[in-house]
Amino acid sequence: MPATPGALGLWALWLFGLGVFGLLGWGGFCFIRWYRADTETRASLRQARQMRWGWKRLAPMLGLAVKDATPTVLQQFSPDETPAKPRVLTPRLHTRADPFGVTVTADALPQAGLSAWQDAAEGLRDAWGMRRIRISQPKPGVIVARGFRREPLEAVIRSPLLGPDGSPACRPGQFISTDEVLLGWDEDGTPIVLNLAYSAHALVAGTTRSGKSITVNTLLASASLMRDVRLIVIDPNLGAVAPWWRTAYKVSDATHPDEPTEILRWVREEMQRRERLFWSGRTDRITAFSEELPLLLVVIDEVANYTRHPDRKARERFEAELLAIASQGAKFGVRLWLLTQKPSADVLTTAVRTNLSARICHRVDTIEDFLHLFPDGRELDITAADRTMPQGVSIASIGDMRTPVRLRSVYLTTEACWKINDLMCASGLKVRELPARLDLDKAA
Repeated sequence: MPATPGALGLWALWLFGLGVFGLLGWGGFCFIRWYRADTETRASLRQARQMRWGWKRLAPMLGLAVKDATPTVLQQFSPDETPAKPRVLTPRLHTRADPFGVTVTADALPQAGLSAWQDAAEGLRDAWGMRRIRISQPKPGVIVARGFRREPLEAVIRSPLLGPDGSPACRPGQFISTDEVLLGWDEDGTPIVLNLAYSAHALVAGTTRSGKSITVNTLLASASLMRDVRLIVIDPNLGAVAPWWRTAYKVSDATHPDEPTEILRWVREEMQRRERLFWSGRTDRITAFSEELPLLLVVIDEVANYTRHPDRKARERFEAELLAIASQGAKFGVRLWLLTQKPSADVLTTAVRTNLSARICHRVDTIEDFLHLFPDGRELDITAADRTMPQGVSIASIGDMRTPVRLRSVYLTTEACWKINDLMCASGLKVRELPARLDLDKAA
């Protein structure tokens, strides 16, 4: 039965409404993306839009378009005997903007594959206004061109824990141990994240003013905001522990090893108490944490102060407890992070160091110091034994990385950590008062 004019009108009206709804949805998505983006990402969004608009003109100029002389159906049955004009096919382009630039994903055409894109890399860099461009083919038929407006290792980007004005953009208990902690970005702009629940122990090295404290600040601040993590900080110099003194589960600023040894002994006793969970849970590793069964993050700054202490017996007791936690603690829900300026053999024994699988090395004095963290470092193209290495940049191997990468840490100052801790204290999470020498109110 043929459709009536009224039915055709309803169908047309329905299709028109569907189109309007789609345009409004797309416009809303673009607006939200623009509204949530930071200043640098907005600049990349504008650049990505210009790249898409000029693509059909640029692709043939760089040899990334192909001519298709196959006649269409209309041309095959056309009475006109003149030869059909070849069509110009350009790869479909998809763009994704970020604070460092634009990532372009395109289809590889038969005569415009990976080699053609690599040959056109310089032309693309100039036409798109990029400082650097990297071409890759992650899978057959797909080309990825990563364009950098600015170098990730040179960019100083504020921690996501802070708002645009530098005030805390977080709340106590906002995170849990399975949430990924953004440590920074590698030289290709890939986020480097840490998952405390599924990670193991770590070693952080770096000389004074190398940016080591900025990296540690991110770790301590993120862990403090996790409701299923208990933070334990041992720091003889107060550089790392001071902002978290009031809220950390256990703290110590003792220079003699005895008090830190007692804290490590408590951690080991807690490990023994958790042994029964292996029987009841029929597992060999604790990976599910809660407020009743928290993950214990033990951070020891300037560990050389204790492992090289002149009191030999006290030093040996400390090292014995440290080795027990390093070798067995991970499966009991303990994460050990050791910080030192020189990761030499007289600071950390080989038995301890081999259990610290995550490695972050800021600038160090000698290649030997670097090799203590990365034994195959002589075969790498990167090294931390470089006087010109910028502050805040490190060589990192975290999680399942196959090879170490350069890492630019997110920027989180000690002053910002104090603000976050003030917020936690105001929420009722304070467990102790500041010692007299740290009490800012009394000092004022």
